[in-house]
Amino acid sequence: MPRARRPNTSKSPSKALPLFRGDAKGSVAVPEPESTTGIVPHVLYLGGAGRSTRYTSVTDAREVAVHFAGPNGRVWSTDAARGVLAGARHISRQELTTLLKGFGRGDAKWTDAFEVAQARVYVERWSEHLLDWRGVAPPAIAAAIGKAFE
Repeated sequence: MPRARRPNTSKSPSKALPLFRGDAKGSVAVPEPESTTGIVPHVLYLGGAGRSTRYTSVTDAREVAVHFAGPNGRVWSTDAARGVLAGARHISRQELTTLLKGFGRGDAKWTDAFEVAQARVYVERWSEHLLDWRGVAPPAIAAAIGKAFE
């Protein structure tokens, strides 16, 4: 008799967890893999629209993506494994909240602890994950984004 499977109670996110992005109707914004923008300024949207960033924000909550798509955009979908196959590194919400403590750790290191804390609040509020595109050559980034999202 086959044994029953135990449910997955791991706190680590599944690579098959659907991820969504609210963006323009025609395409997902193309990041700049060579950008030096860190996690905190990316999450806080410092520099506004058109700022240089190597990250693509995604969420595990479809309704959040609908909010960010707005009335003229659309919701794009992917998952962590698909992003990784396209060349990105997936930074889960859980990993982000670990990095966003105090003055930040790693790529989330920042000079203002309040801004780090605010970035953590946003990550939690919007169920944010990041795809880090540093490993993709700039000429190949548009094609990688095209492979990652549908």
